[in-house]
Amino acid sequence: MERDTIQTALEYAGLTTYQADAYLTLLEMGRSPAIEVGRNCSVPVSQIYDVLRSLEEAGHVETMEQEKLYVRPREPDELLEDLTDRGELLQDAAEDIENRYQQPARMDYRISVATHMETAVKQATELIDEAETFVEVSASADRLASMREALEAARERGVIVRAGVYVDAATDSKEEFDPEGAVSELRAITIPGPFLVVIDRNRTFFAPGGRFDDSYGVLIRDRFLPLIFHWYFQTSQWDLYDPIYTDAPAQARYVSIEEFVRDTWPLYRDGYVLAVDIQGVETETGVERTISGTVTGMQYPGADRRGCALTLMDVATYVTVIVDTGDDFVTVGGWGAVFEDIEAHRIDLVGIDVDGEIV
Repeated sequence: MERDTIQTALEYAGLTTYQADAYLTLLEMGRSPAIEVGRNCSVPVSQIYDVLRSLEEAGHVETMEQEKLYVRPREPDELLEDLTDRGELLQDAAEDIENRYQQPARMDYRISVATHMETAVKQATELIDEAETFVEVSASADRLASMREALEAARERGVIVRAGVYVDAATDSKEEFDPEGAVSELRAITIPGPFLVVIDRNRTFFAPGGRFDDSYGVLIRDRFLPLIFHWYFQTSQWDLYDPIYTDAPAQARYVSIEEFVRDTWPLYRDGYVLAVDIQGVETETGVERTISGTVTGMQYPGADRRGCALTLMDVATYVTVIVDTGDDFVTVGGWGAVFEDIEAHRIDLVGIDVDGEIV
């Protein structure tokens, strides 16, 4: 190893530049007069005694008063141990820095912009483990595959997972992704788009698609901003495409009151009684609440003038569902509900009255 490299290592171990140079010179010369050590290294002769005394105090050398002040190196066991420990520390630090770069720790943010798209992907994958109600994701097949373990765990907890996979519309070739066990429903998106994940109405992760030159990720932790991305997902990446896979649940499940009303309005208009289980929070207190009952009312702008067919645009402004729980009439609103009793997070259509019998 080159002398300069060894000197740099000694400086890493806590020696000053003068101390390291003097110590190496002494190792090369052996027991020598202090003045001669100073003449053979870069330490000014006027300072060599102070430098050697400091090395003696640190336990690296030993001085002897004869006709001249002599100095000799001590057994370097302590110094060698220190260098070894520091080397291991630096190696561990290097490995930890690499791990932290590859998998960043969760950030406490409201809105954060990361310079790398992969930061958004990795943080989204990590926080899917905390999802309680639903996950909406649009991504390429390989990115969905990389998130598979987290998505499967979410499904096992009963979380609704709606996924859109980007496909090549020209060749109609679907990249390999097995949705079974990982998603509730999968749809093929034929127009390239961004990586997007919405989790439980309070987390959003967004990154532009590969067709854009910029590479960045947006990470959002907020009460209302994810609604914008949810609406984009629902209208531009979900509602326009047909399912290519569904896990066939026992009853219809909705994470959007708009979709629930759009799908069930014709039945309600025709006089059918809809039995529902609704999970949500009380709008005044924010306390979680679950109710069961039958739908006795649906209200939205122009409801009295609509026919049987509805689109999401018909219910885009506001919508209220009235549920008879048997003990009370409860008003239920959608994301960001203000005037209703409950903001619905999940609606399960558990039965429909056919000829006086709920089926």
